Amino acid sequence: MSGQKPLDSIKLRGYNVGRAGNNTSVYRKGRIGMAGVFEEAISKHVIEIRFRPETLSSTLFKHWNISSNRIDFSSGDNPHVKAFFSYRNLGLISAYPNRTAFFAESAGNFIKSAWPRLPNRHFSRIGVRSTVLVEADDFEKAFDAYRKHFLKLSDEDIRKFGGDLVDVGFPMNFADGKNYFNVVTGPMEKEQSKKYFGELDLPSVGVFVDVDYFRKDLPLNIGQGTVVRLLKEGVEKAKGVTTLIVNWVSERS
Repeated sequence: MSGQKPLDSIKLRGYNVGRAGNNTSVYRKGRIGMAGVFEEAISKHVIEIRFRPETLSSTLFKHWNISSNRIDFSSGDNPHVKAFFSYRNLGLISAYPNRTAFFAESAGNFIKSAWPRLPNRHFSRIGVRSTVLVEADDFEKAFDAYRKHFLKLSDEDIRKFGGDLVDVGFPMNFADGKNYFNVVTGPMEKEQSKKYFGELDLPSVGVFVDVDYFRKDLPLNIGQGTVVRLLKEGVEKAKGVTTLIVNWVSERS
């Protein structure tokens, strides 16, 4: 959008959450820039595949445990990053205070380590999920901005329902060429935010954005580079969607 304000011009505080299936992020007080919002991300990345499990120890993952159908990896130096390798999928979870750049690099390295141990390249789904919470000044103002941008309903239209509209949340499903992304967003108060972020130093009111970016039913024997590119594209898509929505809400609040 021409005239759209970048995140670094918005005086909001944020808490960013992210998943390949998940990238979850939390950010600290102060002015938020595009890098700042996603640099302190809680992220979870899940790759859906089928293979036999084998150990993937590395300099990052020094400890591993084998259960009946899954291997779990942990880091002795960094308790906020974990990975797993099961009979049907693998994934990496990087949580706050790890940054998004760390998530992307660690997930890419884990995929490269796993690659020669996969018995085939028949992936049913590859995805990155990012969940973001950015502080807003006032719930009513944020709520009103969402209503006017997403519902386009006047006060008179709302009254026709015969009740008070007290909350809004919007699921949206998009196609982007060969890829897809689902977005869920809405204003959120602290108690509800805890369901996603736990007992972190959360704002009393926030703008919640969840982006699940994925490709499904991939062709056989795709290259490692394609998977890594999807990882990066997923993070970038979440940044762009979050920027757009935060700009909308900040204009109204």
